[in-house]
Amino acid sequence: MLRKAQSAAVRSPRGLIAVDFSDLPIASARSCTTPRYLQLAQALSDAIRRNVYPVGSLLPTEVELASQYGVSRQTIRQALSQLRAQGLLSSRKGVGTRVDAKKPPRRFSYSALSETDLVEIAEGTEMAFQSSRMVAARGRLATQLGCRANHRWLHLSSTRRVDGEEMPFSWINVYIDGGIAPRLKIPKVLRPALFRLVEQQSGETFVEILQEIRATILNTTMAAHLRVSPGGAALEITRRYFSTGRRLIMVAVNTLPSERFFYSVAIKRD
Repeated sequence: MLRKAQSAAVRSPRGLIAVDFSDLPIASARSCTTPRYLQLAQALSDAIRRNVYPVGSLLPTEVELASQYGVSRQTIRQALSQLRAQGLLSSRKGVGTRVDAKKPPRRFSYSALSETDLVEIAEGTEMAFQSSRMVAARGRLATQLGCRANHRWLHLSSTRRVDGEEMPFSWINVYIDGGIAPRLKIPKVLRPALFRLVEQQSGETFVEILQEIRATILNTTMAAHLRVSPGGAALEITRRYFSTGRRLIMVAVNTLPSERFFYSVAIKRD
């Protein structure tokens, strides 16, 4: 049976915090078929939600946790690995295991391998446009978009959120070729895939979509709209939409805080 210590201390950047473990619920191994490491992961998760281990504090060491709960260090490692995978913890060599969140962050698979994937991403979400203006691409912007200098674009900025979720999960900068911009009527809030709307209203047909993913840092504007701290790690997904003759018609730059993104691909052996 997993046992629990009556009291211990949680480390934080400001020192040690006394903690009472006497009422932390941990199931008996004899009365439950759930593996011990999952029982422990659940107990630690509950403790984090109840602020026993505050966000920003360091968990006790593996040796201390093993002693407190009467399990092996291997069980501790498996439990901590489970919580890291859920986004509750992070570990750094020489520092320890830090509590990052009270509950697992909602993550979104936001990388597409086909046109169908892009349409599916848009389903159940909405874009809320924050600004719209014409810009001339120069210097860094021209390089980012992959266009000639001084080419004019309609620049739209937007958040995207999932139905039922108050917090947006991405910030989007969209650039649409200035030559087709006068044909477009884009609503303030858009639910279908934007590229489909552009095709329908402009008469253009996208024959190729090039997707790139890179690491970036959240600037002040993005962070404010995404309700996170500026300077945090993020992923930037850039999609370039080409029409016939490989004419670049639209560029969409999606930025997501790193904890709100995951990417998975099924690889099958030949």
